[in-house]
Amino acid sequence: MSNIKKCAGKESLQRMNYLLQLANQLITQNKSSYIASLQYTNLMINISKKAVQRLDIDIKRNTCKGCRSILIPGITSKIRIKKKKMNVHCLNCSTLKIFEVKNPDYLPWSQKNESLVEIINYTPHR
Repeated sequence: MSNIKKCAGKESLQRMNYLLQLANQLITQNKSSYIASLQYTNLMINISKKAVQRLDIDIKRNTCKGCRSILIPGITSKIRIKKKKMNVHCLNCSTLKIFEVKNPDYLPWSQKNESLVEIINYTPHR
């Protein structure tokens, strides 16, 4: 037996990563492929729900809760900073997301060093 640790849900993580990259690539190349990009992000969110795996906070912040499109500043979203709050306005469905920007040194808990328990290398050793 080998001492290689197995990762639960590795295939679904890889598929969600691929769908996110594909949706991001489609929306940045041309605006006409918006519907295909929307379907890929919708599929990515549904896979994460079915596999009971949480999406990263950066992915959650960059997807619209109304229409589930990727929020790219200048292409699919408009960003305004007013009164120490960042307003992200989706240009497709007019949904507004508000983030506070009072503390410039703020990091979400998942991005802090104490949140890491273990780093698993998925590539096989040769």
